[in-house]
Amino acid sequence: MLKGKKLLIGVFAALVSAGAAFSAPVTIDYWGGWTGPDLDTMKSIVDKYNASQSNVQVNFQSLQWTPLFSKFLMEMKGGNPPDILAMHPFELGNFVELGVLDANIVKKLGLTKDEFVDIGWNGSFYNGVQYGVPLDVHMHGLFANMDLLAKAGVKSVPKTGEELIAAGIKLTVDKNGKHPGEAGFDADNIVQYGLGFAQNHHTFYQFFALMYQQNANFLTEDMSKVTIDEQKAVKALTWLQDLVLKYKIVPKGEKSPVDDFMAGKVAMFIDGPWQLGKVVTAPFKWTSNPYPRVFSNGSVWGAAEIFTFPNKGKSDPAKQRAVADFMRWMGANSVLWAKSGQLPASKAGLEAAKDLPGRAAFIESLPNERLLPPHPMAIQLFSASAPSPILTMSQDLLLNGKAPIDVVRQLEKDLDAILAQQ
Repeated sequence: MLKGKKLLIGVFAALVSAGAAFSAPVTIDYWGGWTGPDLDTMKSIVDKYNASQSNVQVNFQSLQWTPLFSKFLMEMKGGNPPDILAMHPFELGNFVELGVLDANIVKKLGLTKDEFVDIGWNGSFYNGVQYGVPLDVHMHGLFANMDLLAKAGVKSVPKTGEELIAAGIKLTVDKNGKHPGEAGFDADNIVQYGLGFAQNHHTFYQFFALMYQQNANFLTEDMSKVTIDEQKAVKALTWLQDLVLKYKIVPKGEKSPVDDFMAGKVAMFIDGPWQLGKVVTAPFKWTSNPYPRVFSNGSVWGAAEIFTFPNKGKSDPAKQRAVADFMRWMGANSVLWAKSGQLPASKAGLEAAKDLPGRAAFIESLPNERLLPPHPMAIQLFSASAPSPILTMSQDLLLNGKAPIDVVRQLEKDLDAILAQQ
C-alpha cells in the first residue's frame, strides 16, 4: 500500500503543501454521471475527503451522463462550469474540439505513465495531449447465480457463445418446468430466464465487442465515414437477436438485469463491475466471469473514467490549489473507489482491488478491453439518450425483430448522417 499512498502525492507540488496552501476555505464544484450503486460510493468518498480537512469543500453533483453534458455546456456559456468534470475517454474529442477543457491544469499535475494501467493512461489523451486524470477502467462481464446453475446441472460458468446458449436453455424454465425447445414450452409464461442484459446502448456495446471478436473494428478516431463489414455485422447481430427471439433465454425488453438477477428471475446477466455494489449483497452464491468468447477472440467492450478540468478563462490560484489537493487525496485513496466495483486506473489501487469480491474476472479481462474512439462527434454517435443511432439499433434488433442486415444498414446510415455534420 506504500505505493498507493505515494500516488499523486506530488500533484501540484509547487502550488500546494499540506496545511499551508489556503488562507481561507475554498469551495470547488465536481460533477459526475454516476446513477447506479457506484453513485453512493462516490458520495461517501467526497464526504470522507470533506471531513478529512477544513481547507477545501467539494460540492458533488451527479446526473445521467447525457443530461450532465448538456448542463455542462449550458453552464460553460453562462460562465459557471464546474471545476472538475468526470467523463469517458470517447467523450474527450467532442469537448476538446469545443475548446472547453484545460490541458494546462493536467500538465501541472506531474502524472507519470508507470503509475497507471495502460488503457486508463492512454484514455486520458486526445491528439497526443493529456486532458484528464485517469480514475478507473471497466468492461462487460458475466455474472452467474451458482445456486441456480447447480440446480440446473450446469457444471461451470459458460466461457463461449455456444456454452452460454446451452446453459441458458437449461436455466430457462416456464411455469410447467419446461425448457426452450421442449414440446409444450410456454414462451409467454417463463418464470426463470437463463440470461439477462440491458437492451439499450449496452446492446451496441456488445455488438462493438463482437465485431472486435471477429477482428472487424469499424470505428476509428479519424473516421470520416463508417464502413461496416456487413457479413460479420450480421453474424454479431444475429447472435444477439437469437438470444432473445429465437432461443428465448433473455427477457424481451429487459430494463434492469441486475434487479432480475437479485430476484432470481435470471440466472446470469451481462453487465459491468459497477453492479458489484449490489451483487455482493445477494442472498445466494454468485460469481463474476469474463465476457464470453463468441467468435475468434475474447475482445470485450470497455470504458474508462477520467477527471477533466473545464476551461474557466481567468485562472483562480486558490481554486487550482483546491482542485490539486482533492486530486492528490483521490489518488492516494484510490482503493476507496474500488469498493464501488470500478477498477482503479492506478496500479496501486488495482492491486488493492484484487482482494475484493468479484473483481478478479474483470481484472483478467483488461488485456481484451476495447474502448470507443474519442471522435469529435462521439457524444452524438454513441448517445445513451433517445433518439440515437445505437438505441435505434437495439430497439429494431431486439424489440421490433427486424432483419439484422436491415438493422446494420440503418445503423451505418444513421452514423454517417452524424459524421456528415462535421
